[in-house]
Amino acid sequence: MQIKAGCDIVYLPKFTSKFTQNSLLLSKLFTPHELTQSHTLQSLAGKFAAKEAVIKALDLDPGSWLEIEITNTITGKPIVKIAQIHYLLESSEVSISHDGEYAMAVAMFLIRS
Repeated sequence: MQIKAGCDIVYLPKFTSKFTQNSLLLSKLFTPHELTQSHTLQSLAGKFAAKEAVIKALDLDPGSWLEIEITNTITGKPIVKIAQIHYLLESSEVSISHDGEYAMAVAMFLIRS
């Protein structure tokens, strides 16, 4: 077994500024389900950080945004769904945190070798 981990942090003012200038960018980074489930840019920033953490942990192509979907359980716990993966995932965990002007995420995967 192999453990893979990734993390990312997002500065909310910079993130918000990018989407205020280019709202079409949202559909290039987030799935329709993510967009309907997330009602604030702060929530999307957390999901963006989680996607970045997944890309780093699994060494995916930087343009894999729509192949990764971050959803939530009924209790709000984030979960990751990956459309195509080249590893045999045993388990995965994602955690997202918000504090002031920052959102951050950590993704961990247990992979069968």
